[in-house]
Amino acid sequence: MISRIAGLVIRPRATLADLVRQPRWLATWLSILIIWAVCAGWLLGTDIGRQAVVDERVRVLETFGRTVSDAEYAALQAAPPWWVYFTSGGRVLLAPPVTLVVGWLLWVIARADRQSATVAAITLSQTLTVVVYASVALLIGQLVATPIHYVRESLTSPLNLAAVLPLMEEGTLPSRFFGTLDVFALWWATLLAVGLSVLTGRPVTRYVWPVLGLFFGFAAVVAAVIAATGGA
Repeated sequence: MISRIAGLVIRPRATLADLVRQPRWLATWLSILIIWAVCAGWLLGTDIGRQAVVDERVRVLETFGRTVSDAEYAALQAAPPWWVYFTSGGRVLLAPPVTLVVGWLLWVIARADRQSATVAAITLSQTLTVVVYASVALLIGQLVATPIHYVRESLTSPLNLAAVLPLMEEGTLPSRFFGTLDVFALWWATLLAVGLSVLTGRPVTRYVWPVLGLFFGFAAVVAAVIAATGGA
């Protein structure tokens, strides 16, 4: 499994082609979820992690123009909303329902978009293999982000484009736009496009731009809503 994970970094198309020829995804998926749960359990088991959950909830509310009263803040501290951790920083993309839904969507698209009848029938097991191994990118992102969350005492993604691009002034429309785009989520989306290309026999450009366009469109909507609500 380690060699396949390394292959996703070095030669993603060839690696995904090998994987879909002999699709096996369950053991890898369980490994991803276990490691993800360990990261979550370690961080949320600390006082810093619990406070970060509360602060992230407050940050999101204030981003969209809400004001959190002292009483509301005290209530959040008394009962930290643990779900916030799993929906922040792109972690929701690792959730099992998301993996299954994306696998099914890829199956529908690939079956409808096969280059010709000569391309072998595409199975749901093959598309789930693509999604699970693409999720390795998200897991690597969590392994990198978890200690940074602890050091920074914040669940705000340290790996979004606003954080890694230079001269990005906080609070501006560009920073809001790029702040929604996580580097590892974009890697995940690109791997999905490569996987579709492998399955259908069509050029990867046929899929990569629409897939990334969905991410950019979502980021633009979020940035516009924040600006409209007067959030920070």
